[in-house]
Amino acid sequence: MGSNRLPSHSPRTDPGRNRGVRLSVLVTGGCGFLGAHIVRRLLDNSSLDAEPVEVSVSEMKELFEKVKPQVIIHTASPDPLDTGALQKTNVDGTKILLRCATVCPETRAFVYTSSDSACQPTQEPIAEDKVKLYDEHHYNNLYGKTKAIGDTMVLEASSSDLHTATLRIPAIYGEEDHNFIPQLLESVRKGEHKMQIGNNGKLFEFCYVGSAAEAHILAAKELLRADEGVQDPRVDGEAFFIIDGVSRKFFDFARDAYAAAGAPVAPDEIKIIPLWAIQLMASTGEWAYRIFTLGTKKPKMARQSIDHLDGGAYWSIDKARRRLGYKPVLSQEDAIKQSVKWGLEHL
Repeated sequence: MGSNRLPSHSPRTDPGRNRGVRLSVLVTGGCGFLGAHIVRRLLDNSSLDAEPVEVSVSEMKELFEKVKPQVIIHTASPDPLDTGALQKTNVDGTKILLRCATVCPETRAFVYTSSDSACQPTQEPIAEDKVKLYDEHHYNNLYGKTKAIGDTMVLEASSSDLHTATLRIPAIYGEEDHNFIPQLLESVRKGEHKMQIGNNGKLFEFCYVGSAAEAHILAAKELLRADEGVQDPRVDGEAFFIIDGVSRKFFDFARDAYAAAGAPVAPDEIKIIPLWAIQLMASTGEWAYRIFTLGTKKPKMARQSIDHLDGGAYWSIDKARRRLGYKPVLSQEDAIKQSVKWGLEHL
């Protein structure tokens, strides 16, 4: 958990109604990929004092008493494949954080980093009010289930005392990415970048980390405006898709990254492997690891990740544009080139 503390002139100051008072912003997951970018953006745009802290769930109340945050930006989330931590962090942790925010007089705005994995996939451009969220009884994996529950809890917690919003974000990439970009570069280094799993027929959404970070700042600002009674356009109690604004087929996006890394793939060089064959390999590997390691180790290839390629997503960005004033900070083409450049220099 990372904390950005701004000294307040009065511990009971209402941030929305007193423009002369600096804000205290608490960023959970502030040392993670997205969280670190949000923290840096806050520091770049304000005269803030940064104080990274690590606390357990049981220490949350004491942290609120110490920091007295007016704004919460809740990005903390475990690896989607870390099944043991998903319920504890995405559901139980979010519930406790909301409880602390609700009883803290200083806390006025709560921005939650949700995921498009919380939504049932679609291949039609769909807006936030039309999407179907997963729930406790209907879901395709534990990550999507827990993110959907957290998303719903945050929106339902919206009130005149605590203004909330959720940002539903797809796969994030960018500088300091130690997940997506490294996987793409590793494919190039292993000579596997010419392979394609399945027919590459589904559209997906992606989001550059700089755009995702900016969206959190915009949402926080708009929620503080809601605290002043400004509700046009409404942000309080609302969900928003935050994306690059360019829907792409997964391997088309990947091949743009390969080209930026100096390894373009011509159409006649693509080697297609049936999706079902990789799904079978992934399932067999997971079964073998469970048997021979008693569940203490997991294979690199996860069935959940392979199944994701058969899902897809096609979201509308219009609501975020209109109500948050959001727009990607870079075109997807430039964002890919910049991200891969960082990866080649640092990984």
